[in-house]
Amino acid sequence: MSKITKDQLWKAIIEDLFEDFMHFFFPKRVNEIDFSLGYEFLDQELQTIYPKSESKNRRADKLVKVWLKNGEEKWILIHIEVQGYTDEEFGFRVYSSHYRIRDKFGKPVSVFVLYTDDSPTFHPQEYREECLGTLSLLQFPTYKLLNHPPDSHQNTNNPFSIVMETAWYELKKNRLKDENYIKIGKKIILKLARQGRSRETIHKMIRFIKHYVTFDKSKNLDKFEEEINIIIENKKDMGILELVKQHELAKAEERGEKRGEKKGEKKGEEKAIEKVLKISKLYKEGLSAIDIAKQLNLELDFVQKIISGLS
Repeated sequence: MSKITKDQLWKAIIEDLFEDFMHFFFPKRVNEIDFSLGYEFLDQELQTIYPKSESKNRRADKLVKVWLKNGEEKWILIHIEVQGYTDEEFGFRVYSSHYRIRDKFGKPVSVFVLYTDDSPTFHPQEYREECLGTLSLLQFPTYKLLNHPPDSHQNTNNPFSIVMETAWYELKKNRLKDENYIKIGKKIILKLARQGRSRETIHKMIRFIKHYVTFDKSKNLDKFEEEINIIIENKKDMGILELVKQHELAKAEERGEKRGEKKGEKKGEEKAIEKVLKISKLYKEGLSAIDIAKQLNLELDFVQKIISGLS
């Protein structure tokens, strides 16, 4: 069985979470779209404009037909650039794709480019060519993943922010050890579980995360998958996570850390995650609240509150 490529993963996750994708990247224009009328992915139409030498699996582009609330039909060309090197012809490739679609189908086309490469200097935002007074120009909105660390979109509940967080950490993989990456991946999955998404959506996103991240050692991938399974099995327990977070933040305050500071929030969340999972695991193994409190060195009333949320 051939390995799933990042191009294929991007194409799949955009189809799976298209509305969330649009809300994440087009917050000022997305309300113009009438999603109740549905949308259509025009992959076959898109393939007809590319040279035969470029196979389907090499491109992460998507062409989507949507309808606006005023009844107009619009086409959106989404170009995902995954290469990590400077391509002097890239702007022309975007321009070429745009005019080929416009010419062949006679439809106005919106272009959006998502750069997932790791080059800080590669970020074309237009194609411009002038010849004896004639100017050819195409300007297009872009999103450079490298310039948007997870902290830049922490305040959104949009599941596509988790997709972008996963991709951002993958860019930093050469600076992280597998063990650290497992911890990061675990936090991402926990965040996903806490959002209360449908089981189908969660599994689609987990598929993206599992195949998008890379590990130096295969045993660490196995360990990561085990952590994912544990969290998903305990998904219903995530509703009480905020209770534990507040408990840990209160304790952080007592140590002199102000509520709301990043340091206190991070420590509170990390400890909350560990305590929820440990209490849940021991409770499901049949231990009483008293035994759990003793084993984990926690206050009995605190353990009882957590257990009450588990039942």
